[in-house]
Amino acid sequence: MSTKDHLMDNAEANNLQQIRFQEEDVLAVEQREQRIAWWREAKVGLFIHWGLYSLPGGVWKGESVNAAYAEHLQLRAQIPIHEYEQIADHFHASRFDASAWVRAAKDSGLKYMIFTAKHHEGFAMYDSQVSDYSIVKATPFGRDPVAELAAACQREDMVLCLYYSHAMDWHHPDSQGNTLDYPANIGAYDALHTWEKDDNKSTRYERYLQEKAFPQVKELLTQYGPIGILWFDCGHKITDEQGKQFVDLVHDVQPGCLVNRRVRREGFGDYENTGDNQRHMRTPRRDWESIATLNHSWGYNQTDQKWRSSEDILHDMIHVVSMGGNYVINVGPTGDGEIDAKSLELLGVIGAWLHVNGESIYGSQGSPIGRTPWGRCTLKGNTLYLHVWEWPAGGKLLLPGLLNSIQKCYLLGDSPERNLPHQLLNDCGDHIIDLPTEALDSICSVVAVEFQGEIATNPKQVVVANGVSQVFGVFDGELTGETVRYDTGKKGRDNLKNWSSMQDSISWEFRVIKAGAYRVAAVYGAGDASVGGIFEIAAGDNKLVASVMQTGGEYEFQNFEIGPFYFEHLGEYTLTVRPQAICGAVLMNLKEIRLMSV
Repeated sequence: MSTKDHLMDNAEANNLQQIRFQEEDVLAVEQREQRIAWWREAKVGLFIHWGLYSLPGGVWKGESVNAAYAEHLQLRAQIPIHEYEQIADHFHASRFDASAWVRAAKDSGLKYMIFTAKHHEGFAMYDSQVSDYSIVKATPFGRDPVAELAAACQREDMVLCLYYSHAMDWHHPDSQGNTLDYPANIGAYDALHTWEKDDNKSTRYERYLQEKAFPQVKELLTQYGPIGILWFDCGHKITDEQGKQFVDLVHDVQPGCLVNRRVRREGFGDYENTGDNQRHMRTPRRDWESIATLNHSWGYNQTDQKWRSSEDILHDMIHVVSMGGNYVINVGPTGDGEIDAKSLELLGVIGAWLHVNGESIYGSQGSPIGRTPWGRCTLKGNTLYLHVWEWPAGGKLLLPGLLNSIQKCYLLGDSPERNLPHQLLNDCGDHIIDLPTEALDSICSVVAVEFQGEIATNPKQVVVANGVSQVFGVFDGELTGETVRYDTGKKGRDNLKNWSSMQDSISWEFRVIKAGAYRVAAVYGAGDASVGGIFEIAAGDNKLVASVMQTGGEYEFQNFEIGPFYFEHLGEYTLTVRPQAICGAVLMNLKEIRLMSV
């Protein structure tokens, strides 16, 4: 993902440790609780990016456009409006079938669908009376996809949600992003503070909001029946007052319609969003949603064949849900209007897995136990669901920190439903569950653990001398200090950055349930002479000191074994990494600490 694409992702809001929420009165909280109930139950959804950009599919005049996101074609290829508009003349969408799209989502086990009613290009993918720049009026297709999707969603019991790019519109002369046709416009990457006090730019931008954005949002809320979410984007480019106007408009017209936080920033709307494809995160304190692609682009890109594996996608989904979030996977249909074969294949794997294991996802809550090396955990009622993707050697699965009495353990999808033997190891709630020799599912098998009473756990991560590497990722640690920060959490960015103060540190709490010796390793990136120093890793009476080694790049992560720890006593410990010397601008980009029994 390029830096420029990243800037359209509310990138400044990714550091979730600094979230501050607006105060809400009791009535507002009650209304939000009513709106969001269905969404909390749904847990998984489908994003669909479809627009004029889908027809060229990332290629313009025979050349692949240098843009991670194909839907940014107009901006990144610097296409004048009069040329870009001509795409509409060829937009026949002869293979579009709303029912097929909704059935694909339903067969995949997904519960809601977010469709791009208007993206940054400004083209309405519905029958807009506000602007003739629409799929109904400007293309030979001439039909209203949103109307057809609304009817299909109603038939299939799918919740229809709509994406609307409110902050940017590259077709409107007074909006943001298009300085090729309108040189005096606000630039696509211009920060809010650079123009909000500029009378000319702010006045013209307000005209765009009043002439197009607000009226089109009202159209979407009045023409198609109940809408589950009005999903906004790039809200970091508008003011708080403007953000509130969008929220109020949606809730005034459809009180039951959710608004996502990208309408403005943290605390706005009904729930939070991560960044695009943000795979590691600090858990926000409110309801939140993670959105992800199957390859790199959101809109269809005919040159992008770097598909994620079905294992990676399912593990990503389970990880997000185990942290209490919702997970939305994206497809970008072709300009002809069909979902490509590879996307359908990957959706099919998701659907097959959810068909067997869906009860561990739908309506579930985040994990109440510590991070485990074998997978993730969710909770629903009086059942823990253990999502096991690293099958334990010898079939002995450690369930840490469950203080309740276990009634029954069994594998979802096992027929007949055999009770798995289990035993309590100690008075800390650590259990061993005996699993079959082989996993039921090669990607992830789910063990259901039914327990008595209200859930009670010890949520600290457990370290045990069983030959398994215990990973302490930085996004699970707690930071102390003024400079060190979590990176974006996206692929290759699941590390710390800006570690420039001797007072900065990171720590994790954990438990040792079997005494013994452990090898300690640090995984980090260090680019050049401006990065380096000496750091220590400490836990209990153990302390190791090491010099930062160059890795060839700040995001070229390498695993360095530091030395041994020995835990003579069982119990709780704090693992801390802190600098002893910083020789340059920053210490290192730490990714994780690993402990493995000797």
